[in-house]
Amino acid sequence: MRVKEFWSLVERAREDVLDDGAAWPSGSMIGEALAARLAQLPAERIVEFQRCYERLAARGHRWGLCAAAYVIRGYVSDDSFSDFKAGLIGLGREAFERAVADADALADQPVVRAIADGHVDRFSLAAEAVQVAASNTFRQHSDDADGFWEALEAQHDEPGGEGEPSAAEHWSGRFGSADDAAQIPLRLPRLLALFPSAARSAY
Repeated sequence: MRVKEFWSLVERAREDVLDDGAAWPSGSMIGEALAARLAQLPAERIVEFQRCYERLAARGHRWGLCAAAYVIRGYVSDDSFSDFKAGLIGLGREAFERAVADADALADQPVVRAIADGHVDRFSLAAEAVQVAASNTFRQHSDDADGFWEALEAQHDEPGGEGEPSAAEHWSGRFGSADDAAQIPLRLPRLLALFPSAARSAY
């Protein structure tokens, strides 16, 4: 599946949720709408979608976005960061690319501002439903519980470390450490201005 087709499916899922009247589509809403879209595809295309998803999520595995997840949600863990990256993909191509290029650009996102203003909760960007949309939908095509993962493994790229933080971006992932916390005001000033309590809790 080409990246353009992947993003088309995501954007259409967002439109489905907006058409239903959601002011700020949550990650779970988008994931459910995406699963409905994927259900119209043959099984092999669903696997291709997931492979494309994994490549994009790997691009989001970087210090700035991990720190952004911490600032917005007040904490971060491996699972919550995975959910957060899925939520960024659920925002659509333009928003995702802007965030990957500059995590502080998330301060411009309406849903992030809505979280800061208390209009929606801090978990609105969490999107486990986006992560599992393909695997759950695949089961509608097959009774083989392992079939999806076997098909996905067959499509895997050669190992190359895509998505691993570079040596220059190594981080503890906890942001309670002085080294990580000290970087947040320098690298995410606009986002931190929306969530000032994150600065206090980081030390």
